[in-house]
Amino acid sequence: MPIWAKLLTGMAIVHLIASAAYIWNRQSLLADLGRAAGTVMLANGVTDGSASWKDASGHSSRLARLSGSTDAATRARISAQLTGHPGIAGVIWQDR
Repeated sequence: MPIWAKLLTGMAIVHLIASAAYIWNRQSLLADLGRAAGTVMLANGVTDGSASWKDASGHSSRLARLSGSTDAATRARISAQLTGHPGIAGVIWQDR
């Protein structure tokens, strides 16, 4: 078997294993991120907040899309606290 075929086969197998592991663990990972977002929002007085981990295409994302009734200063404080959390790449605030 040529070396390029072995390389492509190995890359395909690694991709399949990584994809399967992500699909298997996706719900628990997103639940952990959601709990972190909820805890930070409640600690800052946002009782009607929500967090979404889906991008515009419906794919899972590490970018938190938050909504809730609060002022700009509280939004900035929550964003800073969540951006430092492992697994959260950033925060976007959306109006409901």
